[in-house]
Amino acid sequence: MSYINERVSYLKGLADGLELGNDASAKLLKAMIEVMDDMAEAIRDNEDNIIQLDECIDEIAEQFDEVDEYLDDVEERLDVIEEELEDCDCDCDCDDCDDCDRDCDCDCFDDDDFVEITCPNCNEAVYFDNCMLESGEDLICPSCGKDIISCCEDECCCGDCE
Repeated sequence: MSYINERVSYLKGLADGLELGNDASAKLLKAMIEVMDDMAEAIRDNEDNIIQLDECIDEIAEQFDEVDEYLDDVEERLDVIEEELEDCDCDCDCDDCDDCDRDCDCDCFDDDDFVEITCPNCNEAVYFDNCMLESGEDLICPSCGKDIISCCEDECCCGDCE
């Protein structure tokens, strides 16, 4: 829009070169040229503001794309978690609870399935379910990280012991 500024400058120069005088029509013409100059400046300011707004919109669009990618990643992770929960081998057969939440009222899971063992290393009370105890694997204390029960406690079953 710089051509508007150029044209207004041309009109100012033309009016000055014509030496219009001070009669009513000359004053009107000069006032009109001043108004045109103000309008040209306002247009220039608006163009600058539009350019700044366009840059802001581009920035917001980039940030929106980043948020969109993040949400897609979260959605993918949730899908994986849902699939893992669906593949859970929970032995609860009732319809009153979701797999593995064990917060149902069906009595399919009770506290009798857990055994409390005191860690001989840190004296922390640790709970294991019967399946873990019967697995024959080492049981590790979640507090201190040391063996609570070794699979070879009574006699060697793994062949790795001396």
